[in-house]
Amino acid sequence: MYIHNYDNTTGQYISTNLADADPKNQDRWLVPAFCTDIQPPERVRNEWPFFVDGAWTLKPDYRGQMLYRTENGEPAEILMAGIAPADAGLTTMPRPSDQYVWSNDAWALDPVIVAAQKRAAAMKEFEALIEAARAANTGKSDAYLAGLLSPAQVALFKAWAKYQTDLVDVIASASFPDDFAWPAKPDADAIAAQVEADARAKAQADADAQAALEAARAPQDTAAGE
Repeated sequence: MYIHNYDNTTGQYISTNLADADPKNQDRWLVPAFCTDIQPPERVRNEWPFFVDGAWTLKPDYRGQMLYRTENGEPAEILMAGIAPADAGLTTMPRPSDQYVWSNDAWALDPVIVAAQKRAAAMKEFEALIEAARAANTGKSDAYLAGLLSPAQVALFKAWAKYQTDLVDVIASASFPDDFAWPAKPDADAIAAQVEADARAKAQADADAQAALEAARAPQDTAAGE
C-alpha cells in the first residue's frame, strides 16, 4: 500500500512511498502521523496537493516560474506552494514597457505616462535645437550693435534670433507636444544669396531713379540756356 506524506504545519504534499506492514498484524499497514493512504488528486501545472481537514485539496503552485511585480513590472519569484501570484502582488505577464500600469488584472497603457514621456522627448529635442541656435549667435551681439557685421552676417544673426523665438512659440502652443512642427533652421547660403540679390535690386532701383531724375532735369536745363 502506498502512503502519502504531507507537511505537519501546512499540509503540503511531500512524497509517496510504500507503507510498512504492521509487525503485530501482517494484514494491516502502518500509517504514521502526517501521512495518509488517501490518493492525492490529479493535478495540472501550477497546482499542488495539500492535505487539509482530512482531505486533499489543490492550491496554487508557481514555484520556479518567472513572475512580475504588478507595482513596477520587476521580475520576482514565489518560493512556496499555496500562494497565488495575485495574492503576492505578482503576475505571470511581463510588463510590455514602462508606459504600462497594472489595471483590472492586466497591463494597460497609461495615457498619463505616455503623455509625460512624449513631452519629455519633445522638450529634449527643443533644448538641443535652441542650444544650437544660441551657439550660432554666440559672440555676435556686440558686433551687431556696433555695426561691425556685414549685411549678410546681420541677416543671418536676425534669422537665428527669430528661429529661437519660433522655437519658443512652438512649445508654448496649446497643441504641443501632440501636434507640432519645428521651424526650419536658417540657411546661411540662401540668406547670403538673398541679401546679395536685394542689394543688386536696390542698386538697380537707385540707378533707375537717378536716371529718371536726370532725364526730368534735362528739359529745364535746356530752357534755362536759351
